[in-house]
Amino acid sequence: MSSNTEEKNVRNTHEDRMGTNVYSADDNKSMHKSLNGEFILYQILLERILSGQQQLKSNEQSLLKYFQPDEKSDKEIMTEFDQAYHPTKAIHWYTRESCIYKILNKALRTQNTEEIVPFGPFIKDLNMQLSQEHKEFTKQQQSSTIQVYRGQFISKDEMNRLKSGQGQLISTNSFLSTSTNRNKALEFALSKPPPNDELTTVLLEIDVDLRALSKPYADIKNLSAFKEEEEILFMIACVFRIDKVNYDEETKLWMAKFILCSENDPDMKKFTENLTKELKGQNHLISIGNSLVDMQKFDDAQKHFENIFKNQQINDPIDYAYAHHGLAKVHEKKGNHQLAVENFDIALNYLSKSSAANDHPLFSQCYNHLGLIYSSHLQNSDKAFESFEKALNTNNESLAMTYSGLAKAHFLKKNYQISLEYLQKALDNSSNLSEALQAGTFIEMGKVYTAMNKQEKASEMFDKANQLQTKDLSPTHPDIGYTYTALGLMHSDHGNQHKALEFIEKAHQLQSETLPNNHPDLAETYQNFGDLYLKQASLDKALHFYKKKLEIQLKTLSSSHPSVIETYDIIGNVYLKKKDFKQASIYFHKSIDGQLETKKVGDLSLSKAFETLADIHLDQHNEVIDEKILDKALDYYLQSLQNQLETKFLEDYSLIDLYKIIAKIYYKKRYLDQSLLYYNRLLDCYLRKSPLNQTNIDHTYKLIEKVYLKKHHFNQSLSYFNNRRRNLSENQFEHIDNIHFEKRHLDHSSNYFQDIVNKQLLKYPEKSANLNNIYYILANIYYEKQYFHHSLKYFLQLLKNQPENFSLENLYKAIATIYFQIEYWEESLIYFYKLIQYQIQSQTTERSAIDDTYELIGKIYLKFDYSLNELSKKKENLSRRDSQIDNYYLDQSLAYFQNLLRTRNKIYSFDEIHRIIANIYLKKQNFNQALFHCQTSLDNQLKHKPKGNISIAQLYFIMGDIHRRQGSSNYALKAYKKALHICQRVDSQNHGFIDSIQNRIRLVRTPAI
Repeated sequence: MSSNTEEKNVRNTHEDRMGTNVYSADDNKSMHKSLNGEFILYQILLERILSGQQQLKSNEQSLLKYFQPDEKSDKEIMTEFDQAYHPTKAIHWYTRESCIYKILNKALRTQNTEEIVPFGPFIKDLNMQLSQEHKEFTKQQQSSTIQVYRGQFISKDEMNRLKSGQGQLISTNSFLSTSTNRNKALEFALSKPPPNDELTTVLLEIDVDLRALSKPYADIKNLSAFKEEEEILFMIACVFRIDKVNYDEETKLWMAKFILCSENDPDMKKFTENLTKELKGQNHLISIGNSLVDMQKFDDAQKHFENIFKNQQINDPIDYAYAHHGLAKVHEKKGNHQLAVENFDIALNYLSKSSAANDHPLFSQCYNHLGLIYSSHLQNSDKAFESFEKALNTNNESLAMTYSGLAKAHFLKKNYQISLEYLQKALDNSSNLSEALQAGTFIEMGKVYTAMNKQEKASEMFDKANQLQTKDLSPTHPDIGYTYTALGLMHSDHGNQHKALEFIEKAHQLQSETLPNNHPDLAETYQNFGDLYLKQASLDKALHFYKKKLEIQLKTLSSSHPSVIETYDIIGNVYLKKKDFKQASIYFHKSIDGQLETKKVGDLSLSKAFETLADIHLDQHNEVIDEKILDKALDYYLQSLQNQLETKFLEDYSLIDLYKIIAKIYYKKRYLDQSLLYYNRLLDCYLRKSPLNQTNIDHTYKLIEKVYLKKHHFNQSLSYFNNRRRNLSENQFEHIDNIHFEKRHLDHSSNYFQDIVNKQLLKYPEKSANLNNIYYILANIYYEKQYFHHSLKYFLQLLKNQPENFSLENLYKAIATIYFQIEYWEESLIYFYKLIQYQIQSQTTERSAIDDTYELIGKIYLKFDYSLNELSKKKENLSRRDSQIDNYYLDQSLAYFQNLLRTRNKIYSFDEIHRIIANIYLKKQNFNQALFHCQTSLDNQLKHKPKGNISIAQLYFIMGDIHRRQGSSNYALKAYKKALHICQRVDSQNHGFIDSIQNRIRLVRTPAI
């Protein structure tokens, strides 16, 4: 095999897929006009290329600079092309096996206009060279007709389009290489199977009338890089008529017969006339973008329009208006409705400023689009009606569209009779429309009658639609699928699911044979299948069709498109019905991820999505009781709340359900401070609602009561924002506001429960067990408010009542702590020792709890100011009150703190422990030991602070008292003087302490008589 033959085979493998685009005259007058978009795109694109309008700027015309390939061989080829290419070598370069051929054909097959543009001059040269060769080729032929053939792969979508388009026009979107040898073409078609299920094989037979005026074609054997083979090459966008399509059982191939179409062909002329009429006054560069929209290439279309602005390819205000109109349609299709509105408004602004655009028909088109967006997507009916009204008051070439839009807006508001009136007006103004398009209005009428529960009238409208469609279109046209669908949904609404399924299947049959597999009609039909099966509780079948819908949507739409998000939600809800929480969660996560890409913080639909996920996790938690799942539920509820608070006040009444569930979850998790916070938020909503609903308020206080009663540890504060004081990360003013909120609700709660206890005391004695819960709640509330005396009163009363359902440990700790707070040291010690006794006797108390109690006892002894002449008085007073502090408890304390001296301790310093022990010995009136530990602490402190500090001054003062008690006046005087000297130097403003020291000095110098 020659190297040329090998290269030829390699090239054939690259071009063994054909890109075709059918132009259907039926489609052009139907609701599926957009199916002709690709055909129109290539006709316009080629026209611009051949006229020299579609090419790069002079400084960008190097292929190497433009494509910047990675492969060394590709760089070499492009360098050679940039430096050595000549128009007379165009066909040679095209047929040569190289990256030039591959990139160009791929760009042509995939409608990649950005990569086609750099080849503009090259394509123009190819057309010129083919035209020259065409003249010679036709002269040499002895017959007026020839047949050429091509065997190749074709997508099943294209095959469907060929079958349904018999008799219609078709064009290729790349150069078409054919052979005059049928056997060779057949051999190639049979040489290998399609590489995937989306492709099939076809043998093309093309009849060519050499006399017909058409785009050029020629035998390029003499100019080709493969000179030994005859090859008839047709120019891009050559137009043919589809004569016949059939499947050959013997060869297992599709056979398609085309006829080269003359430019004088009536259908070709009609197409040209229609296109000229439609594009009148419109820049063809903008038309390319509109064709990309019709082809559902929304990202490419957006990039195309944005490049027009970026590269300043237009100057005229009307062109700018059309370009923004096109970009608006892109955003509308992509679900970016606010951006669509903005671009329609920009288009209107350009039109308003242009004197040449006075009463331009684009005005009404923009207003019609705006009306539909406002009514169907932005739920702003006032704006919708305003837009349609403006459309009616302009030069409106599409009144039927405006009236149809008004009908839809009223239908969405359930103004069915008004909707019918506008649809009738649409019909009255549709004389310039085809019967196929008029059928669409009858379908809409049928839908309105269906909603009005008038099945007979609805059926009548659908019959009229079908009559018009079958009269104007082929019996297999996809428009008829709309009528079948509407009939199916009508039967479904009236409970006849079997009949509904029959019509939806008919619609699907038509669509699957005539539409590409990414067409939105198919997605809608799968939605309808899913809905029907869902009504029948066939959840697995419903899921199957919803997923097929999603598969189609994701071929043309992003995962953040509103329609895709809606499908995620639908699938998620079906999984919820199946109790498959894991799968439901996956799809709702996809829904949220998509929404977060496009929606602004504060959008209420985001909150709804968060709450849906939260509900799923909460239901899942109730099934399996998993704390991690409950945490996820809580997190999503909080995200919903945070999102809503971007646009709402904290006391907004719409937040009550969210506050309830968040508070309930925190209560379940025993995060009582946060539970209380959200119950208070709930209460705030009720208190600000007019008129007041006392039942709701009382119920909320019952929930607050439960929170306080759940609080088993006294030192657990329920003041959420006070607990966070030390770890502030939010705005300081916001934090202060939150603290005020808590204090305000503490006041509300104290007043509410105080009122209850006052009423209860009229019915029950003070010691009644019926009052215990209220005592406990009020004691805690007053403690949070730092009303310590009030709190103490209720804790003491509760202790007197000896309640069984309240922990003595908690009560002792509460009372001891409050006495500590108000600096009643002796009373605090009494209850701390009771607490110690209880903890030691309890079998369940952990050692750390006992350590915590001793830590507080130690703090008391550090606070004590024992003056020796008051010790005996305090002992007398305590004995009169039957004090339970005796040597037993003091010895226990001594043992504990002496043990701390021998172990590592992070709570107290070495000096503090000695001071605590000294004070305990003072309380025992063991002055020698007290003096020893004071001296030890003093010596250690002086090592670090030789000049002394206030702590050292206090030690000297205590030691002076001890020496004075022991009769050592000189030692006492010496200690007092040192205390005075240090205090005057380091804390001269401490007049109280200085006076006490000076008073002691006078007492020592003037002994009592």
